[in-house]
Amino acid sequence: MAGLGIGAALALGGVSAPAQAAPHDGASSALAPNCNTGKNLTNGWGQCTTAGTYKWRVRVYCTLGGSGTSSIVTGRTRTNAYCSWGNVESVTIEHL
Repeated sequence: MAGLGIGAALALGGVSAPAQAAPHDGASSALAPNCNTGKNLTNGWGQCTTAGTYKWRVRVYCTLGGSGTSSIVTGRTRTNAYCSWGNVESVTIEHL
């Protein structure tokens, strides 16, 4: 989203979008984790709802060129990543 789209999304309190989930242990794609991301002005979050022992983290990209990552988490949970300066521009989930 660009221009007015971002402002409108921020005014509504954030945006949620499905994250790309890729299995790393040879598991069938039908067993890939179900994860979503969202953001507000200064932080982004990820939430995975599929049980398991897969590892993942959230990465945010910030408007002033910086980025941030969450701690590495395992399985079904929610975690946050923050921009230390600037606003959150995009959020991704990295499966490790």
